[in-house]
Amino acid sequence: MIGLSSTLRASSKGSPAAPSLAAASLAAQPRTGLALALSVAGLALALGSGCESALSDGTPGMNPFGPGNFGPANPNDPLNPNNPSNPNAPNVSGVPGPGEARNPTLSTIQNNGPTTDANGAPLPTEMLMPLSQCDTPGPRQIRRLTSRQYRNSLVAVFGDQAVPDAPVLNDPSTLGYGVDADDSLVQDLGADALMGLAEDIAVWARENGKINQFANGCNQNQQNCQDGFIRAFGQRVAREPLSQQQVDRYRALFSAPGVDAGSFDAGAEAVMAAMLQSPYILYRRELGPLDRNSQQYQLTDYEVASELSYFLTNNPPDATLMQAAADGRLKTPEQIDAEAARLLATPEASQVMGQFVRAWVDVDRLLIKAKEGADLTPELKNAMLAETELFFNDVLGRPDGTIGELFGAPYTFLNKSLSDFYGIPGAAGDAMERVDISDGRRVPGLLGHGSYLTAHALADNSSPVQRAFVVRERFLCNDLPEVPTNLDTNLKPQISGNTSRERYALHSSMEPCMSCHKLMDPIGFTFENYDGFGRYRDTEAGKPVDSSGGVPLMSGRQLAQPEVTYPISGLDELAIYLSELEDVRACMINNLSYFGYGIANPAKWPNDAKVCTDNFIRQEARDSGNTLKSALMAVLHAPHFTSRVRDID
Repeated sequence: MIGLSSTLRASSKGSPAAPSLAAASLAAQPRTGLALALSVAGLALALGSGCESALSDGTPGMNPFGPGNFGPANPNDPLNPNNPSNPNAPNVSGVPGPGEARNPTLSTIQNNGPTTDANGAPLPTEMLMPLSQCDTPGPRQIRRLTSRQYRNSLVAVFGDQAVPDAPVLNDPSTLGYGVDADDSLVQDLGADALMGLAEDIAVWARENGKINQFANGCNQNQQNCQDGFIRAFGQRVAREPLSQQQVDRYRALFSAPGVDAGSFDAGAEAVMAAMLQSPYILYRRELGPLDRNSQQYQLTDYEVASELSYFLTNNPPDATLMQAAADGRLKTPEQIDAEAARLLATPEASQVMGQFVRAWVDVDRLLIKAKEGADLTPELKNAMLAETELFFNDVLGRPDGTIGELFGAPYTFLNKSLSDFYGIPGAAGDAMERVDISDGRRVPGLLGHGSYLTAHALADNSSPVQRAFVVRERFLCNDLPEVPTNLDTNLKPQISGNTSRERYALHSSMEPCMSCHKLMDPIGFTFENYDGFGRYRDTEAGKPVDSSGGVPLMSGRQLAQPEVTYPISGLDELAIYLSELEDVRACMINNLSYFGYGIANPAKWPNDAKVCTDNFIRQEARDSGNTLKSALMAVLHAPHFTSRVRDID
């Protein structure tokens, strides 16, 4: 647990360190120093709300996609292979059988109806049963800004990229995402570094004439000028108007010990240093009114404005969005849609969506991936990542761009260097441009991207297991058995004349490797026409490449019994399979909602309650043709986006 405290600390800048807004709101008299370490109780008091449960510590490795979030399958549906009238049918629902455990870091998709027929073939969307829904949102919470969001907020406050910067916030990663509300905290050395940065910025602001832009020409050391500055600067920092009580407490800093009582600028500097390290700038509040007797809370328009802007652009609300909040115009889906459409048209939104797809497909590792045997320059790696970002944003930006198209679109984005590296003609310059691949010269969609194929491969060769693991974990949300801690997972050196497939077949032919590799290898072998750098190959080690495989269906964390494998002849067929499967749509949507909501802890949002929100998003996306844009907008339309339930006691 982290605790809120304020301690005296002499400023090394020649200006007194000032208290945070949290300390100012808790202390009867202002103090001249702060070591900021935000506690569950202290932060709740500082923000004026009883939100103890919403701020509870997260469990390390908590599964953000939560087992059982997708509702039970319908066992009586005649198309369901688990129909009890068919005693010989395998269990392919994804629901663990008796005695089957779940991996807490992954998840199993359960669809309200079958997703495959008895032979494992995916069923079309129109044959899926409607999802059961309710209107229960999730819990109130407070989310610390990411390091990027904090930096963007500072730049927005002053309107100047020259505002001092320092690495004061750390963004822990959960399954590749840095969005989890329970992981991102301010404590210990980070609190001290944050204080130092706040003081640096306040000194910079004073020395560079930034105070006047908030004082509006009123710089006399009198109450009306002080209050005007506090309200103007405070609203920019806190992203909502300050209360009179807050203004009164900040005003006391103008006469705090160590502050030149005759200098307006000195008092304004102290106020700035306090506000820039306060929880009101550091944390996004999603609490609603302060009435503790309520069972459900409607978020304020200012809270919705921050939620919308940080989710879509990593920036604080701009002037237009703040005005919409002030006018009470962020209460209906139509009002939110209007602002969302404006924000999604910005370059910042494209960057955020690029950040999402890189985390979802887990390709950020490409930049630090050691590779041997090809001249894979940093420029090429960045071009590969740009290909994935541009492709995702293109599908998102088209009204008819579907989730399935992420795996089936017959085009990609290349520049000349990447086009030459792949051996795909079509791009002529340094800029990325759309290139048609409908002639079959490359597998469609994300599976053919160099970012995916190269990041999930060995240093000098392909890796069927790494590539299949992403299919299982990121595209199907399967639970996977844990690797024994004492198991040596290192591959033996490849025998001269053997293919990569032969190497893995030998490695996985015996236990304890076999039981896990049976889940992976058939999927991974379908990628074998692409080497460890994403380049197409027909032969390896002088032999024709064998890219046949399949998708073994799972029951819980193991193979379904009796075993059922959907046969796949190569990566093109795997792409088709994934593009049509409801499990894939559900898994992508669940990743997207986690990216937006940042809640992974079932102690805060139990799985049987969260399923309502998951199903709302999936059903709205289905009703709109499963377009990628409709899935994103459904995250904004779900009851959880604008309201919350009472915290779990």
